Parts: sequence; C-alpha cells; structure tokens
Amino acid sequence: MTGSGQASPRRRRPGKSDSPGARHKTRTVALLGGPRPEILAETQARGWRLLHLQHSNYVVPPGLEIDGALLLATYNDPRIRKALTRVRAAVRLGSAPAPEARRFPAVLPDQAAEGRLAAGHFAERGFRQVGYVGSRPLQELRPLFESFRDRSAELGMACHLLEIDRGALARSQDPHIMTKQRVFTDWLRTVPKPVGILAPNDSRAARYAFWTAEAGFNVPLEVAILGRGNRTEICESVTPTLSSIDPDKAGRARAACDLLARLMAGEPPPRKPVIVPPAVVVERESTRLLVTADPQLAAALRYLREHLREELSVDGVAREVGVSRRKLERAFQQHLHRGINDELRRIRLEEFCRLMLTTDRSIARLAPEVGFHNLANLYRAFKAACGMTPRQYRMRNAPNAERGMRNAERRGSGERRASRRGKTRRA
Repeated sequence: MTGSGQASPRRRRPGKSDSPGARHKTRTVALLGGPRPEILAETQARGWRLLHLQHSNYVVPPGLEIDGALLLATYNDPRIRKALTRVRAAVRLGSAPAPEARRFPAVLPDQAAEGRLAAGHFAERGFRQVGYVGSRPLQELRPLFESFRDRSAELGMACHLLEIDRGALARSQDPHIMTKQRVFTDWLRTVPKPVGILAPNDSRAARYAFWTAEAGFNVPLEVAILGRGNRTEICESVTPTLSSIDPDKAGRARAACDLLARLMAGEPPPRKPVIVPPAVVVERESTRLLVTADPQLAAALRYLREHLREELSVDGVAREVGVSRRKLERAFQQHLHRGINDELRRIRLEEFCRLMLTTDRSIARLAPEVGFHNLANLYRAFKAACGMTPRQYRMRNAPNAERGMRNAERRGSGERRASRRGKTRRA
C-alpha cells in the first residue's frame, strides 16, 4: 500500500549516515520499553548503538549523550518522562494513537487494513457470523472495529459487538477479571455459532480462548479466535495456539528508524503518524478450520492438511474421501471458489510462511516439509501469491530467523571444511 503518511518499503543500506555531519559519529539510541528483536536488528544494520533503558530503571547513565529514543512504553510513567528530557529526538511505536503522547511523532499500524484482513480471513473459512470484543468506549481502536464490521458486511457476514464497560467493571463488587469473564460468557451464549471473534491484541485473544473453553464451547469448531500483534511468546504457548495478525514488525521498526534518523538530522517532525500496513494473518489452531455443511469437503480438507508433505493427486484425494473426482471438484468450486490443487497450494504456502516465521531452518529444508519437492516450483508459487521471494518475506517479517539460518549454514560449512581437512591429514 502507498499513500500519504504510509511507510516506504524501500530499505536503507546498512551503515548509511543520517547526515553529512554525522558520518563518523555512532548514534546512541535509547529504547524505552520491552525488548524488540526487530528493533535491535534494524539499529545494528544502521550502525547505531541501542541502549535498553529498562534494565537501568529508565535512568540514563551519567555523562552519556543520547541522540534519539524509540518509545514503546506508556508515556504516563514518570520515569519515562524524565528519561525523555535527556534525548534530542524521539519516535513512538504504538498499536494505536495515544493522546497523552501526541507530542511525539508516531509509527502506527494500519487499523483499517487489519480489520479488512481479519474479515477476509474468516470469510475464506466459510464463517457467516463474526464478532469483535473490546473495551467501551472503543476510542483509539474504533477504526479497527469499523473496518472489520464494514468488510464483514461486504462479504456476507453478520458482525456482533461486545463492548465491556471499563467504568462498570471498576465499580463491580466482583473481582475485576471474573466480572469480565462473566460479561464475555453471557454475550457469547447469545451469539449464533459457529462464530469467528477478533480480539484487539494477543493477550486478550488468549484470555478469550480460555473463557470460551471454560463456558463449554470448542475452539475453533464453535468459536474461532483471531489475535492481533503475532506475539509468538503468547500465540505459541497457549492451547490451542492462536492465529494472529502479523503487523509487519520489521517494517514498523524500519519506518521508525527512518523517521528517527530524519529527526536526528534536524528535519521537522511530520504532521501525521506514519502508517504501516499489516503483513499477513499467521494461522494457527484457533482458526484452523473450514465451516462447511458438506462432510466430504470437510474430510478432503482434513486429508490435504494431514498429508501436505506427500505427492498428492486429485484422483487420490477423491478416492480417500470416497467420492468421485467430479463431485469433489464441484464441491470445492461451490464452497471455496477455487480448485483442489489451488487449495492445496494455499495450505502449503500458509504452513511454509508459518515455519519461516517460527524456525531458523533454511528455505531448502522447509520446502519438502510442506510438499514442495522442487524449489523452482516453490519460488514460482510463492512469488505469485505474495509478490516477493521467500527470503524477502522472511527478512521483512522475521529477521532473527534469517540470521539464525545464515549462522547455521556457516556452522555447517565450517564443520564440512574441518571434516575434509581431517580426511586429508589421515590420507
């Protein structure tokens, strides 16, 4: 996506100076908030020194000159406010606008694009009922809900909204979290099933999944849940694992550092936030299903997922589920609007993307794990679906995995050279 206020996809060359006067000076940039691997990778690529102030209770070491800061934590923290008085320029990376920190230029996610992406994710899986659960008032996340609602309507889905009143919760005699759970459960019982629910973040999504199971509903068969943020430490460590909107963390880090470099060079701050569109929905167990009344189609889809590593044929799939090829092809076109091979390719690419983001194994090793036994076919299919190569996708969305893969390759090469030298000496 392009347009006013949006981040440029062009990546700066590592080490490029921010201004002629700063050519030989190493920039020191403070990080105010929790650790972010993508920020470390981006600052290192620029030759900057990153100082993580969380470890020093946000106290700037005496005598140290800070050129800029990247603000991830809340500005209401007095320690953060004091630390920011020591920096010359600062950029805020947030998940939504924050009125209390409006004095700082911001890099924000494209909430409208995220809402549309979430609606499309549920529509592709056959849902006709979706919901959004947030706090009242929606305030800074209203664009997310409204785009989700509007796109859902365009795709023929009914959208249900639960706003949990913060004030009412605060006044309740019940423990705060138990009140939220009761409000959520009471609402969930009234919503037609199956339903796909969008949560404002991954922490909420994990909580909603637990409450759903506590209420006796199956995730994802009756209630599918989609998070926002793709925080793997949350999404991969709960049961079921959580699907989530990947906000393009590397792209946001790049946009924030681009903006900070301009501010440190003396340029005036932009009048509007820099908006970064999301990358993809990373599918995991919490939305991994297709809502369909056709049992043979459902069986075929399960078979494709369970055997995606194998060489599959349309005739073979039809034989396994006990239906004629023609009837199965007609069911795929009627319910999914795509053929069997197209759906198999989509499932394989979806799993391939997930593995690229969550492991540091090489592309050549991952390809056969998802049924691509010819790398040329993988690259051709991936480029057609994603508009970039697998390596470009991994560098954009998981720079640490790419670095780990390269380190593993170097270790492997070193071990092979050492082995050859040992054989030469023995000979």
